[in-house]
Amino acid sequence: MIFQIEEVSLYIHFPKNNIKETIIMKNTILLLNSLWLFGLVACQPKPVASLSECPVVNIRSALQEEAPISMKEDVESIEYVPLETTDSCLISNLMNLQVTADYMFMYNGKTEEVLQFNREGKFIRKIGCQGNGPGEYGMITDLAVDDTNKELSLFQYGGDALVYSYDGTFLRNDTTVKQAGGMYVFPDGKRALKGLVIKPFQQAPWAGALQQPNGSLQECKALFPSGLSRDVCFMKEICFSPSDERVLVFTACNDTVSAISNNGIEPAYVLKRENPVEYYMDIANINKFGDKTVETDQVIGLYDLFESSHYLYLRLYKGDVLFIQRFDKKTGELKSQRIPKDYLECSNSIPGSNIIGIDNDIDGGIPFWPEYALADGERAQVVNADILSSLREKGYLKEAPAALNVVDDANPVVILYKFKK
Repeated sequence: MIFQIEEVSLYIHFPKNNIKETIIMKNTILLLNSLWLFGLVACQPKPVASLSECPVVNIRSALQEEAPISMKEDVESIEYVPLETTDSCLISNLMNLQVTADYMFMYNGKTEEVLQFNREGKFIRKIGCQGNGPGEYGMITDLAVDDTNKELSLFQYGGDALVYSYDGTFLRNDTTVKQAGGMYVFPDGKRALKGLVIKPFQQAPWAGALQQPNGSLQECKALFPSGLSRDVCFMKEICFSPSDERVLVFTACNDTVSAISNNGIEPAYVLKRENPVEYYMDIANINKFGDKTVETDQVIGLYDLFESSHYLYLRLYKGDVLFIQRFDKKTGELKSQRIPKDYLECSNSIPGSNIIGIDNDIDGGIPFWPEYALADGERAQVVNADILSSLREKGYLKEAPAALNVVDDANPVVILYKFKK
């Protein structure tokens, strides 16, 4: 059974031992009402006339048969960029990465600093700082780049996005994205916005939106399912995955993946998870938050996804087992592969700085799962010395590229993937 709701929502599941979940008091949820009403008035969803024409990805049935997935079929080239390590730019917990034609910008969660490197990995500067003054930021949710105008945006919880030039100069507050937790800029200046998720009374009324260059919303996709009482609506996270020409948006209380392009928002894929009907409603209900009966061993959930020119990649879980699936957009072929336990044990967390993916059969490097989007459909992955050491202790990386031979306490290595067109 495919459970389809016109309003789409999702959260990304994290391993239970990596996250401390806090139940929000129910009286704070009542503040959702005004946001909900705003969303209904300003963001009426467009008719989903093409939903029946979407490619259907038979996730559950594919889990029963495993087929090796080869990087050689999709990846054209790999570039390794070790980041310079100095006392001024030590990275211990990379939370976000943005790569442009000339620079790499990253957010180090432990020190709460935004760092700038060039494409060769040389440290350039720190961007802004924490504080309450002009150009100073609080808790950052995401970074976004506009390479056409050479601008970097820092998104923060409960405040305006801060815009800096590539030379580190603070330019302005962007007051048009208060309800956004992230952004992707199209070449024509339109922007795909990711809904902000932190607490019920601060959530955006939409999961994703298309914004005009002048700051007005052209279209948006609602966050919560139909029929759920407004005073209990809550969603932990939104999957927001840019590719070459569009951004995929997915939320757990629906099986439909939507795509934001500069033309609008439309359905892109239907993920046939075939979860129990009540799951789709319960996953967005604050009263069910943390309830172990919502996600059972039979529920199929999605950590994240991305697409290349030829394939849609999914990272899934069913109970305590993780899988990678790859859907051929032209032929409809779906391959599914279980992720080895060794990879899980070597990774620090999901998402970010992890190697929970498929085998690298091109050059013997780290397992493949490029989390970050670059321009022109390329993607990036980050690996640190701890993970590399753990992999070697388990017998991997015996013939790895020289760029992965980093010393302890060295900054991470950024891995750039170029896909076949």
